[in-house]
Amino acid sequence: MSLTRYLPASAAVLLAGALLYPTPLGAWAHLGGELDLTQRDFRVYNNFSDAEANNNTVTDLSFPGATGAALAIWKAYVEWSSELHANGSGDPTQPFDLGSGGANFDPSWQGLATSPGDTNSNIASEISGFGAGVLGFTELPISDGWRIRFYADPVIWNDGPNPPPNAQDHRDLQGVACHEFGHALGLAHSTVLGSTMFPAISIDETTLRSISADDQLGIQALYGVASSSKPHIETYELSSTGEVVIHGHGFEPTGNTLWFTRSAGISDGTPVSVSHLSSSQGGTLISCPIPIDAGPGDVLVKLSGSSHADLSNPFPFDPNQQHCPDVISYGTAKTTSQLSVPQLYTESWPSAALNNFKFGTYGGMPNAFGIMFSGPTAQNRPFQGGTVLVGAPIRREQLFQFDFTGWIELSIPIDSSMIGSTRHYQLWFQDQGDAFGTGLSDAVQVGFCP
Repeated sequence: MSLTRYLPASAAVLLAGALLYPTPLGAWAHLGGELDLTQRDFRVYNNFSDAEANNNTVTDLSFPGATGAALAIWKAYVEWSSELHANGSGDPTQPFDLGSGGANFDPSWQGLATSPGDTNSNIASEISGFGAGVLGFTELPISDGWRIRFYADPVIWNDGPNPPPNAQDHRDLQGVACHEFGHALGLAHSTVLGSTMFPAISIDETTLRSISADDQLGIQALYGVASSSKPHIETYELSSTGEVVIHGHGFEPTGNTLWFTRSAGISDGTPVSVSHLSSSQGGTLISCPIPIDAGPGDVLVKLSGSSHADLSNPFPFDPNQQHCPDVISYGTAKTTSQLSVPQLYTESWPSAALNNFKFGTYGGMPNAFGIMFSGPTAQNRPFQGGTVLVGAPIRREQLFQFDFTGWIELSIPIDSSMIGSTRHYQLWFQDQGDAFGTGLSDAVQVGFCP
């Protein structure tokens, strides 16, 4: 399957089938195969030649150890997961919503590859040359794996997380990768306008990053609706004795296996695994010595069976970093006079060691001034047609001004005195077209970690 763009570059996108001819099954369509539990790994050979494909060097605890093109592609793939990847953060175009498949399918990130591999190596990479209108393609068959290639010319690949510039040949790597990975999973094209697997889209490929209800139905028909008995990872703890304690539910009394991302020496994408593990406290805890070759990436729990529902969600794991509490989005934003909704998104994690945590919104009022404020608790108090979601004593944090699109991004400096504390944040801003002249965002609860 390939992604083709009509020329000139300002025209629409055509996603054309090249290798298989699917039989339509309603709106979505299948290619006639699916990935079993031996084909859940994926890697990136980062040979992308554009500087814009690797200029995102901001680390993100939801995707430990990855930056640039590898990070963009990892985000694209976890969008198809059974549930949110950790708290779903990492993509400002779909705040707290990465991981939307709702099926018995979850991928295993296995880091960087040393070559493009062959057609069943489960590797994404750039391919040199001019695609004559083709941006990228997925090589099949599905049951034995896949390979995804992105043409180098004339495309300028952008790694995000923000949308690429509205300029000729600038393409969104994450959005295109999300579409191509749908093919690798076994999906053909959909007839539903606006779906990730629809064969024609607008110039903005960021719309492909978030799969639609029709895409969800397609993957659920392939892998089954996510089972209520499917194992689930909630978080993990690192012990002083070199063990990791996995918290969750649905683990078997015995016979559990943990899959880790390899730190080095990757040959074929096989996860580092530790087998024959028992759970405790009613199937909610698994303890395991951290393998020496386990590195930053994801951890998954595999039960003793071989069905799609026997593999857990992938959970971000770093053997050298305790997991931060999830940033929680809550409350309802006040709709602006321009009918936008100022919902907050976050980037990175509220870690003192990283100290690069920030949040922002695309839904503000163009060029308007505002105040970021915080408090120690949450509340739900009506105020000027909206809701104050932060409890007293309220503290003014920063003054700001939205840009001409209504976008703002604010950094939250973190020092050691904040570790272990929790604060709630919200934005107030001017809205001259509103009856009260004001606007309010939704809120986030932030727990600070080392």
